[in-house]
Amino acid sequence: MPLAHRPFERSPRVRLSAHATLARQRGSFAVAAVAWLLVAIATLGVIDVGHVFFVRRDLQKVADMAAIAAAQRIVNGACTEPAKAAASNAAANGFDPAASGNTLVAPVCGRWDPQRPHTGARGYFVEQAEPLNAVQVTVEREVPFFFVGPKRTLSATSVAKATNTDQFTVGTTLASLQGGLVNSLLGALLHTNLSLTVGSYQALAATQIKIGDLMVAANVTTVDALLKTQITAAQFVQLMIDALTRTQVVNVSRQLSLDAMQSMLSAGIGGGNLINLGSRPGAPGVISLGLSDKQAALDAKVNLFDMLMVAAEVGQAGQPAINVPVGLNLGILHATLNLQINTPPSIALGEAGIDPATGDWLTQTSNATVRLYLDIALDTEHNQIPAGLLAPVLSLLQLLIGNLLQISVHLPIALEVSTGKAWLEQTNCESTASASTAIVGVQPGLANLCIGQLSSSDPYASLNSICSQPTTILSLGVLHGRKLIELTTKGTQLPIETPQSDAVKLTFNGITGDTDDYQSANSNAAGSQLANALSQLASSWSQPKGLGISILDASLPLEFILNPLLNLLTGVLSPILGALDQVVVPLLNLLGVQVGVATVHNEALTCGAAQTVY
Repeated sequence: MPLAHRPFERSPRVRLSAHATLARQRGSFAVAAVAWLLVAIATLGVIDVGHVFFVRRDLQKVADMAAIAAAQRIVNGACTEPAKAAASNAAANGFDPAASGNTLVAPVCGRWDPQRPHTGARGYFVEQAEPLNAVQVTVEREVPFFFVGPKRTLSATSVAKATNTDQFTVGTTLASLQGGLVNSLLGALLHTNLSLTVGSYQALAATQIKIGDLMVAANVTTVDALLKTQITAAQFVQLMIDALTRTQVVNVSRQLSLDAMQSMLSAGIGGGNLINLGSRPGAPGVISLGLSDKQAALDAKVNLFDMLMVAAEVGQAGQPAINVPVGLNLGILHATLNLQINTPPSIALGEAGIDPATGDWLTQTSNATVRLYLDIALDTEHNQIPAGLLAPVLSLLQLLIGNLLQISVHLPIALEVSTGKAWLEQTNCESTASASTAIVGVQPGLANLCIGQLSSSDPYASLNSICSQPTTILSLGVLHGRKLIELTTKGTQLPIETPQSDAVKLTFNGITGDTDDYQSANSNAAGSQLANALSQLASSWSQPKGLGISILDASLPLEFILNPLLNLLTGVLSPILGALDQVVVPLLNLLGVQVGVATVHNEALTCGAAQTVY
């Protein structure tokens, strides 16, 4: 058949091409289906993973908030209250520990201390390390996967710390600000003459600034840099002025305090000794910081009067004795008082507890170790003898000798008061300041008293050396003539009965400015203690070589004249030493020193806001 008339028919090549096209189309649909299936699986997996991350983030928030709540409840070094606080807070944030699949792992208390890094998984956190300042909280929840795989357990851990600080000194009481003695003492320490009113000092005692204010005034960015600062006394007063003008602390007596410190600068503060703002081994300073994280002291408050007084003592520490014009009124012609500060006090600022590395209290301070040299001299004619002072003993001599008698009594008293200590044992921060407490342990210092002359050639002589020098304490002679009788003593020590007592715990609330800010570990009067020490005179001077007597420059045995002389001396000394209550006791109080007593001024309990650290 001709090709033109042959019917159309598919060629084998065309048929093969069609089959190939259909096969390719079926393969394309399979690949697309697999791809879409993978996309769907990935999408569902992303949903599951996203859900896991969402739950993990929610768990972390719960752990963080529970840890913060727990850290605020560390009380008495126990972890019971933090555990309750963590459970309650977790429940309040939607995590019920009792619900199926939820677990609140028992909170762990410990210590977060960057100064002693730990190699464990929690960085600086050491479980059960004392003193406690941090809590670790772990929460767990079973989370099902919606599309891929079985359910799994998620967990979140958080560590929060709360640093509660307290500031206190061993020393000044408000009562000691009366009577104008502060001008004499502080003026002598600052080498100037002050004429501030009692109201000015009371204003300073009622005014507070923050450590952060001092940092801004000193133009430093860290607490550590502030503590390393060294300045003169005049610069220190200016620093206090600058800090007070910047502080946000509400102070009713702010302007009066500024005026008082400006008056100090105007008076011309002398002395070029540098004052360390922070204490360190071998170099006493104004502030003794007991914090592992020094920056935690930023919001701690300090008292202006205590800062000024302590700084003045730090600047004078280790220097020769200075004269303090206190105006002793003992009914005699001459009475001078010299003061030497061996070891200055400091303001303690830090957290409670014992440093496990050293066994010492983290936050502790001491009062000043001082010497007082009281030089009392009576050099008078018969008609100038104070009424009642020598009358019982001199009546017979007055009748026999009349106006020819000249009496000279020289009584150089050296008093050394050793260090009393105070340390922060415990802080308890509650929801209100009145319920919050700080417990301070106190150990009063001891005192030694002797009749001995301050050596002008050796101003740093030890008390034993001073007490061993012979001193003429009484001479009787004819007016404008030779001495008839001269009495000398050597090594006369008068023990003050203040035995080292057990440490006393004082509890202060968190309210600044109320009646419990000043508390004493004991109570006695230095003057009466000194007067009581006279009961030891007779036995001390009756010992061999206790007293030496010469008549007309000839040494004589003492036995036949001992009792009359002792009666004469005790008659002279009793009213003198008894009158020391008027001046010496307030002066010692201002220095933060008391004989057998330690008065603690708790300045401020600062309850630190808890923060997460891990």
